[in-house]
Amino acid sequence: MNNSSNGFRITPRLIVGLTILALGVLWTLDNMDYIESEQFTQFWPAVLILIGLVRLTDPRSSRPSSVVLMVVGAFLLFVNLANIHWDFGDLIPLGIALLGAKLVWDAMGRRRPPDGREDPNADVHAFAMMGGVHYQNTSQAFRGGDANAIMGGVELDLRGASIKDGESAVIDAFAMWGGVEITVPENWRVVGQVLPLLGGFDDKTATSRTKTGPELIVKGAAVMGAIVVKN
Repeated sequence: MNNSSNGFRITPRLIVGLTILALGVLWTLDNMDYIESEQFTQFWPAVLILIGLVRLTDPRSSRPSSVVLMVVGAFLLFVNLANIHWDFGDLIPLGIALLGAKLVWDAMGRRRPPDGREDPNADVHAFAMMGGVHYQNTSQAFRGGDANAIMGGVELDLRGASIKDGESAVIDAFAMWGGVEITVPENWRVVGQVLPLLGGFDDKTATSRTKTGPELIVKGAAVMGAIVVKN
């Protein structure tokens, strides 16, 4: 989100920094008996809502994870303001169910390649569980595929592949207690739509800030794992 001609931007990092600064000041004033800090700190879930809103304006950020942040922040803010007593552990089964529902939704919504396509290697499917696999794809009409790592690692090398003009390739990645590493050509543009849950998505490509070049969309989820795209 650009806020002035000098390039000043409101970012999640700025919001977190201001929040930490405010908490330090509030707790100091509380210790000096000037205020009751709980009157203000109960609004801390609003930070999650703000971060979600800022991420929605960033085309490189995952929209699903931004919405999740906003929903969680709104729920926690309601709980605090309504003075409802509950245990985070009560929501763990619901979280597991929602994660499973997302995986099923992504699997069912994955596009299927048309029969009789010219290049049988246009799609890649990689799966690693308690181990590691390495795939190299050189298709000149690359369409995408899926990469799944559960307590293991998947390395997908696409440096020799190409995407047809006017088309986008989509990779559905899932990392749980593991990692997925995707290496792409330097002229590819990466769009990240990964939902991180105690995990992370990292776009290390040279063209991550440009708007030109073949487009690779990386979506999915990282659960206590990592999904990395690099050159």
